[in-house]
Amino acid sequence: MIKALHSRKKPKKIRSLFKRYLLVSPLALLFFACGDPASSRLSLPALSGEIQVDGRIDEKTWERAWILEGLISPWPEEKNNDQTTFRAFVSPTHFNFSFEVRDNSLTTVAFQNEASVEKEDRVELFFSSDTTLARYYCIEIDPNGNVLDYSAAYYREFDPTWDFTSKELAARITDTGYLVEGKISLDELSELGISFPFYLGIFRADFKPAPDETVTWFSWKKPNSPTPDFHIPSAFGETVRME
Repeated sequence: MIKALHSRKKPKKIRSLFKRYLLVSPLALLFFACGDPASSRLSLPALSGEIQVDGRIDEKTWERAWILEGLISPWPEEKNNDQTTFRAFVSPTHFNFSFEVRDNSLTTVAFQNEASVEKEDRVELFFSSDTTLARYYCIEIDPNGNVLDYSAAYYREFDPTWDFTSKELAARITDTGYLVEGKISLDELSELGISFPFYLGIFRADFKPAPDETVTWFSWKKPNSPTPDFHIPSAFGETVRME
């Protein structure tokens, strides 16, 4: 290949390839500059207002939040189009977030304990101080507001007895799916070693009711895994605060 490119016998072809490069290169640069929003970092606005967690997200503050429209199902066999809208911002005392999920086949089970949430539709947030995932913290919330939260260490060493102590959550089922609103104290996150910049995973599980009983996993970015797995560094994205 190197000899072919540097051969003196085909200068016209070389010039032709060079011209093509000049034409294509700007398009390639434009493509990579725009890129997939899911590969970008989260830049959370720091806003002055505190929210009331009621599952309504009708405060004006939410209009200025960072917005992600649509998660992705990263694995080849999963072609579903997601219409989740995720919002987040930082207030003086809290990390604030909401999920508006479109889902016409809600799947829930009777809540008995936190493990019940593993069998349901849900949204998930994972927090880590860095990409080593030496210790990270997870919260998973179903359409009724039931919660599974736990700490973990890479790889898949879970402590189900651990809980966020400052979480405030509200959820409600809507005409088109469900909505989850919540906030977690910045002081608690700081005590856990989670301070800006940190790494965040944003996920959703969509279970299909019987007789199908399958689950589609959605993420804000594509993890580097051939099978569904969010407990790996590539599932997290850098998160910074915009002052």
